[in-house]
Amino acid sequence: MSDKEEKPRARGLRDVATLQTLGHGGQPRDRHQLVSRFARLENERARLERELGMWETRKAATEDKLAKVYEQIEALRPLLLEDPAKLPVKRSGRGHRRPRASTEVAGPAAPPSQNIAIEY
Repeated sequence: MSDKEEKPRARGLRDVATLQTLGHGGQPRDRHQLVSRFARLENERARLERELGMWETRKAATEDKLAKVYEQIEALRPLLLEDPAKLPVKRSGRGHRRPRASTEVAGPAAPPSQNIAIEY
């Protein structure tokens, strides 16, 4: 035998049709199967429509944020393109420093902790 006339080889188990694959691949045979498939498709349609609505809402919010970013870029662009000598000179030093936030809690003071000796 030549290479072109090979014997058909045994196929793997993935190619074997089962009752489940046969059942899902064929057309529904009775009314119960039709109703069941229709209900599944109707639920999937409703889910996809909800998902599309969420995407459209997110898209609108993202477009608003993007428009604000474009506005800020356009506001900064002239400052970057100006002659550096015209820009205000930075002061040396650290400038204004914000104080650290207080960690104290308002209300009555907690009782002081006590050491307890434990013997084993």
